[in-house]
Amino acid sequence: MEGIVLCALAMLACFIAGRRSIVWGIGAVMTIGYGYGILRANVPNPAMHFLFDAGALGFYLALVTRGFSPSQRPRLVALQPWIALLVGWPLLLFLFPVQDPMVQLVGLRGQIFFVPFILIGAMLEPDEWYALAKWFAVLNIAAFGFALAEYIEGVPKFYPRNVMTTIIWASHDVAGHTAFRIPSTFTSAAPYSSMMVATVTLLLGAQVQRRGSNLDYWLLSSAIVATGLGVFMGASRSQAAALFLMLGLTFLMGHMSFKVLFRVAIVIACVGLVVMNNERMQRFTSLSDTDLVQERFNYSVNTTFLDTALKYPMGNGLGGGGTSVPYFLRDRLKNAVELENEYGRIMLEEGIPGLLIWVSFIVWVMLSPLPTKKNPWQLGLRLGRMYLAISFSTMVMGSGMLNSVPNTAFILMLVGWVSLRRLAPVAQKTMQPDRVARTRLAGNMN
Repeated sequence: MEGIVLCALAMLACFIAGRRSIVWGIGAVMTIGYGYGILRANVPNPAMHFLFDAGALGFYLALVTRGFSPSQRPRLVALQPWIALLVGWPLLLFLFPVQDPMVQLVGLRGQIFFVPFILIGAMLEPDEWYALAKWFAVLNIAAFGFALAEYIEGVPKFYPRNVMTTIIWASHDVAGHTAFRIPSTFTSAAPYSSMMVATVTLLLGAQVQRRGSNLDYWLLSSAIVATGLGVFMGASRSQAAALFLMLGLTFLMGHMSFKVLFRVAIVIACVGLVVMNNERMQRFTSLSDTDLVQERFNYSVNTTFLDTALKYPMGNGLGGGGTSVPYFLRDRLKNAVELENEYGRIMLEEGIPGLLIWVSFIVWVMLSPLPTKKNPWQLGLRLGRMYLAISFSTMVMGSGMLNSVPNTAFILMLVGWVSLRRLAPVAQKTMQPDRVARTRLAGNMN
């Protein structure tokens, strides 16, 4: 009963926040997403699996009832063909009962539920992104506080052993298998590290602008340090590598001012000093073991992918290819097949046509032009695109990127944000008739 009550409260809170503003709505949804893991672990009720979904549904409803501004509509229209394909194809597959109806419903949720966040990311204005950066700064500092408490007091004190915490209790492999990876408030350590890397794009992009008060600057600066430490406390090797690549390639390929480089260098020095003196944060150093990396790559990328594609060209049914199915529905799975590969998961659930739709959309997003140098969010957008490029590339080595709470929601918001640059020509075209009309009016008056 308490699980249902919490879901109802989450939906109501996000609806009210969304009615106030889109930033408040996103903030409310993400706050629930940040607390989703630790709440679900301590309230092991089947209804708790839908806590984040309830909040997101409340926010979606608020957006629909609020309506959209004239400046937002062209962006939504430009993305509509892609959204129709990404949502329409799984809906069509849902009509074919390959799996149990409840399993297919869970699979359908995994394929389409987060997609609207692409539109939400495209709708946001620069000032709203800045306000959202401050919200994430507070969330990341709070998450670091929980991570620090777990580091000192021990993870078991916050995450009791039950069916909801199986992955956490299996992650006792840090510092010579003497300590747990730190999950903070997330469902496991990997999503914590992943979310911290993703939000660096927004925090650093906002911090270098030096807008707002000094409080904003120190809030964002503190959050960046806490976020960087969180990546290594979560002890995800792939996310540590993603952070190094994102920052390294972005600054090597861009023309950053000395002031920006100096600030980033200070942050890196602070985080690096702590990591270098703490064995529990050094799991990423195993990446130097080339045999281990090759073994992990071969495990995810092998001939099994091609064999499975030939065996299931139209997929194995929604929910039957690796989407996280609640424990109380797993006995209904038929011929479950899983690949440790996100593209493989998409192919197994949506078939080759669904995989081609996603790959085409990703290519379209990644070919979006870079912002102009005058854009205050130039660094944030550049970091965002670099992060997406790394994330989409490493999807071949693991699954879950497009089906994680709240990470997927934020990643797809970045997708909508980065792809927004393609809409500039559309905006210019829509403005041209108005200019022509004004010119004609002026001519007639003369």
